[in-house]
Amino acid sequence: MISARPVRGTFRSLRWGANAILLAILLATPWIRIGGEPLVLLDIPNRKFHVFGLTIFPQELYFLWLIVVGLAFSLFFFTALGGRLWCGWACPQTVLTDVFATIARRIQGWTPGGGRPRHIATWRLVATQGVWIVLSVFIGFHLVGYFRSPYDMLGALKHGELSGASMGFWLAASTLTYLDIGLLRQTFCRFLCPYARFQGVLFDSDTLVVAYDAGRGEPRGKKGRVEGDCVDCGLCVDVCPTGIDIRDGLQMECIACTQCIDACNGVMARVDRDKNLIAYRSLRALEGRGRARLLRPRVVIYGVLLLGVGVAFATALETRKPLEMLVERNRSSLYQVMGDGRIGNAFTLHLENRDNTDRVFRLRVEPHERYELYSGLNPLLISAASIIESRVFVVARDHAGNEKLTFVLEELEHPDRHVERTSKFFMPSGSAGATQ
Repeated sequence: MISARPVRGTFRSLRWGANAILLAILLATPWIRIGGEPLVLLDIPNRKFHVFGLTIFPQELYFLWLIVVGLAFSLFFFTALGGRLWCGWACPQTVLTDVFATIARRIQGWTPGGGRPRHIATWRLVATQGVWIVLSVFIGFHLVGYFRSPYDMLGALKHGELSGASMGFWLAASTLTYLDIGLLRQTFCRFLCPYARFQGVLFDSDTLVVAYDAGRGEPRGKKGRVEGDCVDCGLCVDVCPTGIDIRDGLQMECIACTQCIDACNGVMARVDRDKNLIAYRSLRALEGRGRARLLRPRVVIYGVLLLGVGVAFATALETRKPLEMLVERNRSSLYQVMGDGRIGNAFTLHLENRDNTDRVFRLRVEPHERYELYSGLNPLLISAASIIESRVFVVARDHAGNEKLTFVLEELEHPDRHVERTSKFFMPSGSAGATQ
């Protein structure tokens, strides 16, 4: 059952405009590519995360950590300023619930003024669930598209080659979408959402919230019988998706969707009274203690923390090297004796090109006067945002003992772009000068 009946108003128009933009972003993002790379793709099997043109490898997960922390501080900052703006205007739970509810109303024949019909035909109820299931499958596909390219999924689906894992995640995402948005709806906001539990810590008397002016509205009752402006029509409760009465004061369940504002303003216009009996306002202004203060300690603190995360991210991005190398030695045999008596060590090098352009790199070993490097391919072409393995063999020119050697990976056209990694060269214990 869809609990809140639609009410026309300024905030409803603004909210639907925001819904359209956010829904377009949610569905379009997996399809967008920048320079041939996806805008957002969390490619877990290949251990690569594409985020807004940046390809993040497992060794660079601090970038994802900074992004998550930045989003958290953004939520704190804007909550301190404008209350639950995220819940009422940007949360996918709210946006998709509005979409599902609007579809249901259209199919079931709801009217803007009369609301839900007294009797809804069975075929309309079945059609509502059918459309919801189709829409859930569509949304589920796009949710999985954040983890596997939707282009690859469509191609595999077309040829009947979609893997069981992809199908399983698609089915799970579709089922959760249907159960959450189609059945659970704002019950999630009331009882399960953790944000509602700590919003009180982020609020203060200057935070803008949806509030009822009790001083103006009370005592409530029909026009002409009482002095208060509230006519006690109950429409603010009727349209509330979480079923609360905003006249009881600020409550945890309020998601600041502003539907009660539109409903009340419509009633005030009909009874020829001033609007904004329910409105966005601070508790300071509601209590007659002056206008809300924009700059205050918690806002400044959240703003400074958010700025700090931004500076840290920019610094990490600026100092980021476009290449990386990991050295792994042959663990089954520490050294090999060549036919001429020289000693060799085998290594496996994991080479990363973090740039979004194909690059050619050259390998060398230092000190070159003591060691010789043998590699199947050198220089090596490494594709954009990819990792390759190169098995190499290093031979010592003399029996100087167990010493350190340095692998150097440098871009062929720009030798100044290079990375160095140190490892140990093992010699037989009986070699001249060998360490014990």
